[in-house]
Amino acid sequence: MKKRINRRSLLWLGIGLLAVAVLVPVFWQWSIQSAAQKAQEYVRTLHSLLPQSQAAAPEAKRDNTMPALSVEGTDFVGILEMPRFGSELPVGGAWGQVSKYPCRFSGSVYDRSLQIGATSQAGQFDFYREISVGDQVYFTDMEGNRYRYAVTEICYADHADRAALGQEDAALTLFVKNVYAFEYIIIFCDIL
Repeated sequence: MKKRINRRSLLWLGIGLLAVAVLVPVFWQWSIQSAAQKAQEYVRTLHSLLPQSQAAAPEAKRDNTMPALSVEGTDFVGILEMPRFGSELPVGGAWGQVSKYPCRFSGSVYDRSLQIGATSQAGQFDFYREISVGDQVYFTDMEGNRYRYAVTEICYADHADRAALGQEDAALTLFVKNVYAFEYIIIFCDIL
């Protein structure tokens, strides 16, 4: 009788573990797709709140603080576009505050020191494997100023600390955490 109860308990435990093993990846994929859709909603909202965008060149200001726009309690400092990939992404204002979207790590668009980080998940920098030198990148700030860049160098690193991100004198640095490998892709861009 005791063996039968143990076998039955083990059978139900096994079924439960199999169910969890199936549901976790499904939930993870759903979460990623949901975040990608929400990112596009934020981009549409930001575009509707911004003045007509206009081409601009970065110029140092007395105060290089980037203006932020709050949407549903999240502060955004810009919209990042990669036309080759048909990608428009909201850029969160503070590193670590939002992890589902690219975020400003440090610097400012105005003094040519902006650094933006994200992951390789859908809705972020999922195009990282196809990016190449010469690709165009646009950044629109929350005042409607649209800055145009080109990718000048792509590096791979084990980490993305200030030393790795600052190895090039780039006007815009994007870095990508590859969630499927333990590496970072660092993309340096200059003004066009």
